[in-house]
Amino acid sequence: MLGVGGFKTAHPGFLTLLSAPETPLGSRPRQKVAVKRPFYKKYPPGSSKNPINFSIGHYTISDELPKLFREANMLYWARALLTFAYEYIDHCVANSSETPPFHIPRLRFVEAGLALSHDHAQPGHKSKSMTMPRAGYLVEELITDDFIKYIHNMDCNPMLDPYEVGYEIAAFLACTQHIQYAKTGGLAFISDYQGGFEILSDPQVLTHPLVNNGKDVFGDGNIERAVSTFEKEHNCNKYCKWSGFKLKIYEAAKRGTETETDSAQDALE
Repeated sequence: MLGVGGFKTAHPGFLTLLSAPETPLGSRPRQKVAVKRPFYKKYPPGSSKNPINFSIGHYTISDELPKLFREANMLYWARALLTFAYEYIDHCVANSSETPPFHIPRLRFVEAGLALSHDHAQPGHKSKSMTMPRAGYLVEELITDDFIKYIHNMDCNPMLDPYEVGYEIAAFLACTQHIQYAKTGGLAFISDYQGGFEILSDPQVLTHPLVNNGKDVFGDGNIERAVSTFEKEHNCNKYCKWSGFKLKIYEAAKRGTETETDSAQDALE
């Protein structure tokens, strides 16, 4: 097992497609991939819900497929929102009279697809399993870099400190949240940013309660409160503050030495 998240397990696998696509996923035989599957926690009878004392349970296929389709759609919309942010960034840079005083990291979300597993039917034997899958999986490009959690699902600021590896990427991704929030009229942005130095995975799309009349659109990780409180919680960094992006500056109340650390970092830059 590669790891266990809040909703999915991740396993090593390989993928061979009969017709190789142009996308990175499945473009070569026996390509190493991450195979993910939703799960629920099974606790021993009579025990309390200890965070580490549980076994992994899998859903019935009728419950599993909707969860997988939702995860795939989450990636689809997250890719669209990130692409939108980059298009806005590139437009601003191209139309600015000054060059940004920082490097713009270039990241993307993994290529992914759904894989359905069927039982093999015996020759001449008609089986419902040929039409109803036995199990489903989300198959993604394998991230070979160190896996880093850049921004937590319930926050809109970097999880990393300025001295930690990946902080610059985390700060930039926090700026993309600001852009997404601003340009969707405060309705949506990507959260749970995590992955490698170039490829990201397992995002959440957070939406305002007004989206879809308050009905859940993007799954259990859609923390609507985080959207409603974005302007109070987000701390603008050097990316947000660049005049070329024309973003409204938010300065949330910082805690303890965090303010001093950021001020020292700004002074160094």
